[in-house]
Amino acid sequence: MSTIDSKQLISHHASEESIEDVMNKIAKRIQEQGDKPQVSVKQQLDLLQQLSTFDFGRFLLKNQGINGYWTHYMLMHPFRSLKNDIRGEQRTLTELEQFILEKAPTMLATQQRFKIFLQENQEKVAEKAQLACIPCGMMGELLYLDYHLVQNIHLVGFDYDGETLKDAHELAKKRSLLPFVELHQLNAWDLNISNRFDLISSNGLTIYEPNDKKVLALYGLFHQALKEGGKLVTSFLTPPPTLSEHCEWEMSQIDENALLLQKILFADIINAKWQCFRSTEQTRSQLESVGFRQIRFIYDKAHLFPTVVAYK
Repeated sequence: MSTIDSKQLISHHASEESIEDVMNKIAKRIQEQGDKPQVSVKQQLDLLQQLSTFDFGRFLLKNQGINGYWTHYMLMHPFRSLKNDIRGEQRTLTELEQFILEKAPTMLATQQRFKIFLQENQEKVAEKAQLACIPCGMMGELLYLDYHLVQNIHLVGFDYDGETLKDAHELAKKRSLLPFVELHQLNAWDLNISNRFDLISSNGLTIYEPNDKKVLALYGLFHQALKEGGKLVTSFLTPPPTLSEHCEWEMSQIDENALLLQKILFADIINAKWQCFRSTEQTRSQLESVGFRQIRFIYDKAHLFPTVVAYK
C-alpha cells in the first residue's frame, strides 16, 4: 500500500510520537485547564495513567480516533465468549478498558449499530450482487454476512488507510472470501463511480467531518455510485443535550454515571475527533437533497448512533 497523507485521514491521527510524549502533552493541557465542575485535575491524571496501561487506550491517546483495526476490536467484543484479542490470544481487560467496551454509552450504541448494519446489509446479498463498503476499515460489515446461498458476489472496499486495507485482506482470507474481495486505497471524496453498486455500507466518516457541505457531497457521490434501486446504509451521531434543545437521546436507556465518565475520557482527556453531530431531520434533508428516497431510520436503544437506510 502507498504512503498516506495524514492530513486527509480524518478518523484519527497517524501519530509517530511516543506514548510518553503524548501523555506529557495531555497532562500539561489538563493541568493548564485546571479542575472542572465534573472532574478534578488529579482524577483526570489518574485516568490518563490508566488509559496508558492497555493497547486500545494507548492508541486512543496517540491518535484521538479509531482506525479499522480498533473499530473491529470494539465491534467484535460482544461476540467474543472469552476475552481474546483479534488474533485469538487470551488477554485480561483492565477495569477501564472493560468500562469502555461494555458500559460507555456511545460504545454500546456503536456495537448495536453494527448488528443493525449486518441485518440491513444481508438483505442485499444475492447472486452477482455488487456490495461496497466506504470506508471499509476491516470490512466486517460485509465479511461477516452469510453468503452460503450465493456462488458469485463482488465485495468492494475503499479506505484511505493502507494498514487497514492489509487487515481487511487478512480478515477476508480468514473468512474464505478473498476471491470475491476487491480493495482500493482511496479518499472517499475522490470516489468517481456511476451506477455500479447494489449496496453501499458506510459508517465512520460523517462523525469526523464537521463540514455539512462535504457530507452532502459525500452522499451525492454515494448516490451516483449506486445502481437504480441501490441501497445506502449509513449512520450518524445525534447531538447531546448540551448542544441541542431537541435532544433525541432516550435518557432512560443511558447510565448517567457512565455517560459522565465517557465524557471525561473522550472529550476532556483524549479530545476525540468523533464529535460531529447531526439530527435525524438534518440527515433526512441531506439525503433527500441529493436524490435518495424511501429513507428510514433504525435506532440503537439510546438513540445515540442511528442507522439510516435510503434508496436510489
